[in-house]
Amino acid sequence: MLLSFPEYLGSNRDEWFRTHNTFFRLIMFFLSLPIIFFSSIDYIQSAFLGLKNKSLNIDFSISLGILVLYFRSLYEIISNIGSGYFDSLSGLVFFLLLGKFLQLKTYKYLSFDNNYQYFLPIYSTKLINNLEKNILISNLKKGDFIIIKNEEIIPADSILIEGLAIIDNSFITGESNIKSKKLGDYIYAGAKQKGGRIKLKIVKDVDKSYLHNLWINEAFRKKKNIINTKLNLISKYFTLFILIISVISGIFWYFKNVNRVFEIISSILIVACPCGVALSPSFIFGNVIHILGKKGFYIRDISSIEQIYKITSLIFDKTGTITELEKSNIKFIGPKLELNKKLKIISLLKNSNHPLCKIISNKLSNLNETELVTNFEESPGKGIKGLVNGIEIKAGKSNNSLSSDNFKNEKKTTKVSISFDKKKIGYFLVKNFYRKNLKKIFKFLGKKYKILILSGDNDKEKKYLKSLLPAKSKLYFFQSPMDKYKKIKNLQKIGEKVLMFGDGINDSIALKQSDIGIVISNNQSFCPNCDIIMDASSFDKIPIFFKYSNISSKLVRISFVISIIYNLLGLSFAITGNLTPIIAAILMPLSFISVLIFSLLSTWITAYKLKINL
Repeated sequence: MLLSFPEYLGSNRDEWFRTHNTFFRLIMFFLSLPIIFFSSIDYIQSAFLGLKNKSLNIDFSISLGILVLYFRSLYEIISNIGSGYFDSLSGLVFFLLLGKFLQLKTYKYLSFDNNYQYFLPIYSTKLINNLEKNILISNLKKGDFIIIKNEEIIPADSILIEGLAIIDNSFITGESNIKSKKLGDYIYAGAKQKGGRIKLKIVKDVDKSYLHNLWINEAFRKKKNIINTKLNLISKYFTLFILIISVISGIFWYFKNVNRVFEIISSILIVACPCGVALSPSFIFGNVIHILGKKGFYIRDISSIEQIYKITSLIFDKTGTITELEKSNIKFIGPKLELNKKLKIISLLKNSNHPLCKIISNKLSNLNETELVTNFEESPGKGIKGLVNGIEIKAGKSNNSLSSDNFKNEKKTTKVSISFDKKKIGYFLVKNFYRKNLKKIFKFLGKKYKILILSGDNDKEKKYLKSLLPAKSKLYFFQSPMDKYKKIKNLQKIGEKVLMFGDGINDSIALKQSDIGIVISNNQSFCPNCDIIMDASSFDKIPIFFKYSNISSKLVRISFVISIIYNLLGLSFAITGNLTPIIAAILMPLSFISVLIFSLLSTWITAYKLKINL
């Protein structure tokens, strides 16, 4: 670009420069070779593969602009009529790679590197002086002792110290075989425990990049990339439009001045490269992901934001999603629990990550000791069971209710039955505490979306929930995980775009089926089936997050318009035969810089107006 600059200032009038300009043009030619054969090769290969599959993707339009710039420049040098557009070529590729770099920086925000402590809310249970404490996975170190429960992912390479490990390595190897581990056996990070609670000793520091790979793994990204699909569609029609304009202009100039036909056609193809269109989503959505991430709304990728814009139905799980676990109260209905029975119940419940199990085990007692649980089983939507010192204990749903005068007047309660050796001893009543501003949140969301509650609990809270929800909302109770999955699938069959809020445990299959799955994190472990992890403390900000995400999709469209305006402006110069190298050198970088400035300023200003940055 610096070598081209003297010509912009009229150096061709200088005798010495005219004598030696071939030397400078050759230097520019040799400097352009790595731009074409190294920096641009990914775009050209992608365009070739697209043509091979009979499709015009966004990279075809970009590659067309790059190659025309290059060969037009070669023609001018060989013909000794000018130095070509090597400066515009280098600027074009520079800004394309800058966009790619910013996109990679976006993914870095989703990694577990430098700023991990304030980013993803992924926790593990660490033993500190025999007390269990939830801490960020990034804070785990070699030598720490951790507790892993049913369905939890093991965060670091560890050795089994206590309990029966039944390991699912499908996340690591792709194999679905379940393997048992003995005390002292080595267990790799990323494995999932499929049995009861186990105690592990970490032998290697947390493999942060591996857990990040689980988060972005294609196996858990069931949605197609809407952004790329839309860009390719725009590129297809835009490319066809440009080719038609080129042919028409070529015919016109053939009759007006046949010597300028090649110049005009190549000028049109040069200036019409839709690179600003390609960069807009990366710049805008990337910054939105970063801003929302700092406020507890952690988005997997940029296509998830675009999906939110298309959502028509919202589904909420109840327990652990619209209720606050920490503020729930429990009451045991039945004979007074003896200390040894209480200890056995705690021992069983601590093996599960289900919200109700966590509520009861946390509220029941301050006992830190537990008894060994074997043959642990968890049936999603039904309950758990296991052998505690030879006694089979079950906790979960039951159709055989114990009568109780206290229970008849209870409102907003959920029942968890307890049995010892198939004999029911009583049940816990869990009084739910609903999240603050829930009615206000539902009212705002109800203006645009259909709202459904899918709960695995009984319908005793139906009347109260109806008072919180908009009039046309629907409530379904006694829903198993499979019932939720089928309900979502049926909605999608009639054209609904479904977003589901769940706790990430029993709702795993439903979250994966939904168009967007959001896990409300209550200091729970990693759930790769979701698209968004939301810190439970940010629940009341859902309306603002939705509004910001939807506005960002509109900002992308505005950015598209800005890019197209630049393309049309450039086309006007090219068609009329006035696209000189200096005009190309100004217009093309200006287009990229305008998109970048608009993307950053618009997202920051919008966040400030919505008070997200405060």
